[in-house]
Amino acid sequence: MKKTLVTFIGTGKYSETTYLNDKVSAKTKYFPVVAAFLASPERILVAQTTEAREMHWESLRKELLERGLPEPEELSIPSGKTTAELWEIFRRIMAAVEGENEVVFDITHAFRAIPLISFLSVAYLKFVRGINITGLYYGAYEARDKEKEISPIFDLTGFCELLDWIVGVNTFVNYGAAQELGGLLRRAQRAKKMAGGTGRCELNRFGQLISGISDALLTVRPFEVLEKTTQLEKYRAGSELRQQLENDIQNWAPPFGMLLDQLLSDYLPFAGDKDHTKELNLQRQLEMIRWYVHRQYIPQALSLMRELVISEQMRRYGRLAKALDVDLREEFSKRLHDQIKNKTPLGNLWSRLPNLRNDVDHAGWRTDSMQAQKIMRQTKECLAFLEEYFRQEVEFQPERTDQEPTVLFSALGMSPGLLYTAIKRVEPDFLLVLTSRKAAAALDEILARAGYTGRHEVITITDPHTSFDQVAEVLAKVKQSLAGLPRYHLYINLTGGTTCLQYIISRAGKASTDTYAATTTVAMIDRRPAAEQRENPYALGEMVVVESNEMGLRFNE
Repeated sequence: MKKTLVTFIGTGKYSETTYLNDKVSAKTKYFPVVAAFLASPERILVAQTTEAREMHWESLRKELLERGLPEPEELSIPSGKTTAELWEIFRRIMAAVEGENEVVFDITHAFRAIPLISFLSVAYLKFVRGINITGLYYGAYEARDKEKEISPIFDLTGFCELLDWIVGVNTFVNYGAAQELGGLLRRAQRAKKMAGGTGRCELNRFGQLISGISDALLTVRPFEVLEKTTQLEKYRAGSELRQQLENDIQNWAPPFGMLLDQLLSDYLPFAGDKDHTKELNLQRQLEMIRWYVHRQYIPQALSLMRELVISEQMRRYGRLAKALDVDLREEFSKRLHDQIKNKTPLGNLWSRLPNLRNDVDHAGWRTDSMQAQKIMRQTKECLAFLEEYFRQEVEFQPERTDQEPTVLFSALGMSPGLLYTAIKRVEPDFLLVLTSRKAAAALDEILARAGYTGRHEVITITDPHTSFDQVAEVLAKVKQSLAGLPRYHLYINLTGGTTCLQYIISRAGKASTDTYAATTTVAMIDRRPAAEQRENPYALGEMVVVESNEMGLRFNE
């Protein structure tokens, strides 16, 4: 691998001094000589103006040769008095090192803005030309020991790595990608080890973790994202690992210090459980979609958006536990097409999302493919519909068919509100109520308040607190009440009444008959304070689908 030293000479009256560090000691008035000893290059390139050449070229060349160093090459540059001349210096340096493998810079005798131009040249060479910058030196004559005439040598090579940090930070801030930062943290831990550092160090572990999160986001692996971001919780402020990490950053990766909190703030909202049956994970995936859209990762956003809509529909029908079943997901996908005719957030979303995602996935190989700007605009619109769909969950009503009557089986205690909400939400054709004789007295008022005029029957038990032994008796009465009905959709309300009533409902509600089409287990929720519920029990609450079993799946005692 060929190494080139790029050095500068100016028009100053340089004085002799001993330049000294732990690698070299050389007495000279020209620091390029010292830089050559430090770099051991095969090629020395001296950038100089016409004036500088007249003053120093011959004596510098002579000293280099006398010390057994390579024959230097001249690189003529302008004085850098104007912006145009500075750009010309930049271009000439670039042209002179084109095709080199390894470059070392010495900026000691550069003048005016040339040190800055040199640093920019380093950046350009490193990232655009792929040239390895292995040294950046400055001979600090002004900082010399004047009595001993010894001048220190500043090895600025480490600051070339700052360029890598700039790229890594920019990549994360603008695109959310942390692979570059993760690699720099791992490199920093290796530097600690090479420097003889001992003891625990969190840089490598943290670097691998954030790189893994970025990879999972890029490849749309939501459950991997959930799992890995949960591990970031260990690095929250105040934790032992956070303190260790901050110490390691301060000593070995200072540029990362200012970014740590921002990175955690960006990734921690995804923290969850890789178990696909956890409902909270659906909200976390909605956060991922927002993250994708904000950073214009459109294919990823559309892919996850489609799957999230299907998963949320499955959750609302109590089938989230089966969300990895490919055939069942396809079944729900087909059902969603029936929503297109409805002017709801879900209908608006599904009317464009599948086609939009397919258009992107087919990479323009369609006769009616959309322009990029339209795809980006519609993706943002789909996200807005999706967010509205999630917000309107309390308005969700389970799917009904005209051919199937609905039966609501619910308990009634001394508080009428939950049964009132159940009737309003389910809108049953037949209502079956399990209650005590005392609580049954309020049923007529509940039915009137709910505007219910359909058929209803009441099953009473002796003691609503202790009649756990009446399950078989209630089961027989439920079968008798439901006998003769056409195929029906049974809704089992788990809320309302005492613990005993709810227990019997959960058992007797699973009675097997040959005439039901589906069963859906639901729960009613009233989030108001207890005092407000007592004052006004007839306020419409929420309904949550706990479980849904369709098309002939039977329960047996």
